[in-house]
Amino acid sequence: MVYPNYYMYPAIFQPDGDMWTVTFPDIDNAFTSADTLEDAIIDAQAVLEDCIYFREIQHDEIPRPSGLNDIAKPSGGFVQMVVAVMKPARTEWENNEVVEALA
Repeated sequence: MVYPNYYMYPAIFQPDGDMWTVTFPDIDNAFTSADTLEDAIIDAQAVLEDCIYFREIQHDEIPRPSGLNDIAKPSGGFVQMVVAVMKPARTEWENNEVVEALA
């Protein structure tokens, strides 16, 4: 199966004490947290790429992303689209021993 080189999903960025948490309402178990907003944005892309990659190799359903305006804005936070750039993510994971064990 041929998968796209890019995916784009809405993410909810919320302040949580001294940290930021990020969740992807369309993708189960896709979440992260970071000390700064900048790190949360970077980590969100990495988490999205990892979750999508493992769905691809396990031939799991890859859900359609919700529209940006379909996600409720959290109090004190925001909703932003995050892009998963899959070609480098796939290359990195394909060179990883963990993936070899799952294949």
